[in-house]
Amino acid sequence: MDKNEQQILDSWAVNAKPWTRVVGDQLLESRALVTDTAIVEAVVELEPRTFLDIGCGEGWLCRELFCRGFDGWGVDGIAELVESARCLGDIRFVVSSYSDLPSQKFGSINEFDCFICNFSLLGESAIGEIAQAGKSLLPDKGKIIVQTLHPLMACGDFPYSDGWRETSWQGIGLESFHPAPWYFRTIESWIREFHLKNYRLLKLIEPCHPKTKKPVSILFVFERQ
Repeated sequence: MDKNEQQILDSWAVNAKPWTRVVGDQLLESRALVTDTAIVEAVVELEPRTFLDIGCGEGWLCRELFCRGFDGWGVDGIAELVESARCLGDIRFVVSSYSDLPSQKFGSINEFDCFICNFSLLGESAIGEIAQAGKSLLPDKGKIIVQTLHPLMACGDFPYSDGWRETSWQGIGLESFHPAPWYFRTIESWIREFHLKNYRLLKLIEPCHPKTKKPVSILFVFERQ
């Protein structure tokens, strides 16, 4: 595994507890005002019978979708986050790397109508691993919903080109986080990489902050061809 990819996992293992507190206490304004609603609405619009939340973290999105009557599972590579997700008694969460998804068991579900990747495709290899998993876990025309930071806003003063960056954890309550790398992609790159792996873009959404009127995130809905 590439050293940056391994550092992502190592950092999130350290950050699991403070991140769970941040989510539970709703300390991220962008989530509370924009991105949580955006991902839920994108899923609801598709009306999937089954979903797989890839990189589910502490499980908030799965629980929201369970309450709305959707059937699915959550998966994350960090055991402590999955333990937090299971804390309310639901067992539909599993620890797995993205590359091992095809070999996992998800109860009675053998195939999902959609994958959900909500701010969870952080490494350079993530798209390839998810696309490969879709070959066995998604039907023809199965969907992948991706939400990520809007590239134009996340780019900052760096060149607008693909490459490794470091996460900024500034301004998130009083929590202390271990820095983690992530792989920046342009909008063109996101679409191209999925296209090369036989997924076509169905929809692109740019949720804006109600105060600044600037895009906070970007959502892609891809369909397996």
